[in-house]
Amino acid sequence: MYCDFYIPTGKVYIEFWGYENDAKYQAGKQEKLAIYQKYNFNLIELTDKDVLNLDDILPRLLLRFGVQAY
Repeated sequence: MYCDFYIPTGKVYIEFWGYENDAKYQAGKQEKLAIYQKYNFNLIELTDKDVLNLDDILPRLLLRFGVQAY
């Protein structure tokens, strides 16, 4: 299993969830979420909507884990 991005500073995993209407993709997403939860990993989840305003959204989400973007 691979994450989309990993930020070592805050030990933060970032997942971009695309293909929201694909059943097979959703099954894989649920498997990944179960692993993140099982090991209590720091996770930021992004969707298509978030990407449209990534410069505003991602820094705020990173701050939750002590990571400053600017």
